[in-house]
Amino acid sequence: MTKLIIGNWKMNPETIEQARGILLPIEHKMHLVQENLEVCVCPPAVFLAPLNHTSHNVVLGAQNVSWLDGGPLTGEVSGSQLKQWKVKYVILGHSERRIYLGETEEMISKKIVQVLKTRLVPVVCLGGDKAAKKDEMKPLVTRQFHAAIKNLDRKQIEKIVFAYEPTWAISTVKNSEHASGEHARELILHIQELLSHEVGEARAKNMLILYGGTVNKNNVHEYTKYPEIDGALVGAASLDPGDFWEVVHEFYRESIHS
Repeated sequence: MTKLIIGNWKMNPETIEQARGILLPIEHKMHLVQENLEVCVCPPAVFLAPLNHTSHNVVLGAQNVSWLDGGPLTGEVSGSQLKQWKVKYVILGHSERRIYLGETEEMISKKIVQVLKTRLVPVVCLGGDKAAKKDEMKPLVTRQFHAAIKNLDRKQIEKIVFAYEPTWAISTVKNSEHASGEHARELILHIQELLSHEVGEARAKNMLILYGGTVNKNNVHEYTKYPEIDGALVGAASLDPGDFWEVVHEFYRESIHS
């Protein structure tokens, strides 16, 4: 199965020149890994249009989208507008939007429906909660999973990429704790089991489930050794072309030997 690595730049960098400086080193190396791996970067929305002319082998993604496709909703961007910038993936339900910006399960569910309607690919994050604890992740992930898919049919569910992203493992969170590869695998298998009940075991195994939570060049080997982990949602490390490439290449190396 093809692996997927997504770089979430969050509210970085400051200028389009810096944005191109992050993207171009990766873009120039993509011919080395394209066969078994897809790479996506999700810059701030203001950089999507200019980066559309820079990105050819690296796919563009968005960090957010409106649950409406138009109308009076100040500050929002629609899925149709994102498509004009050749966006493929949209991150939804990220812990920072859940915790700091007050996104509810209902809002996330509506956004998933809209993203699918505009034929973009939702990357739905599970595990983000202010009070999330390591030994209580399965009930939290289960609740968020069912809230995300409640308005979808089987075919729609199959078009989603899921990402397990425990809040307590994100480096920007106070007192964050490193998540082991074994823990990531356990929860990803749990998500796959939840999917099996909705789409069937065979189809669930063909769906992508990523891990996100401070993945970088120093710990990526912990996650690539488990074939059940289909890729990574990378935060801070995606802003360093060298660090991000190490993550990309490690997943590629493991994919061709699995």
